[in-house]
Amino acid sequence: MRKRSAVGIAILACLLILTVAVPAHAAPRLRLYRGETSQGEHIKFIVAKTDAGRFVVELDIQVIFTCEDATTQDWAIGWGFGPPRSAPPITDGAFSYDDVSPQMAAHFAGQLGMLSGEGTASIAQPSLTADEQAQLCTTGDLTWTVKFVRRL
Repeated sequence: MRKRSAVGIAILACLLILTVAVPAHAAPRLRLYRGETSQGEHIKFIVAKTDAGRFVVELDIQVIFTCEDATTQDWAIGWGFGPPRSAPPITDGAFSYDDVSPQMAAHFAGQLGMLSGEGTASIAQPSLTADEQAQLCTTGDLTWTVKFVRRL
């Protein structure tokens, strides 16, 4: 009887270990990339790698907008995309992301390899002048480069 109990406990222990190990293996592996834009400002990507592929799960950028009245605005903007399956995919090293709403239009495209990346970005937004007239503020066409920093 004791042998059967010991074998049963051993089997249950193995099943428990396998059950816990599978979700940990399926968890996305995250990589941090940091770099600079052609404006000399910071840009950051967090890339998730899953069994389904690679995805941009977070994108942060600092930009300088130049407005039609020649004023400038410094902004830090970020996008978080939630679970990898809803994030922009990286296919053959390339990705693109476009977000157009009444508040802002943002366009990103580029290559994100294992150690570095490069690409383009442009962001535009409406704003008001000092006398409350509508105007467009834009970053213009930017380029960016990033390097792999570390695993998260």
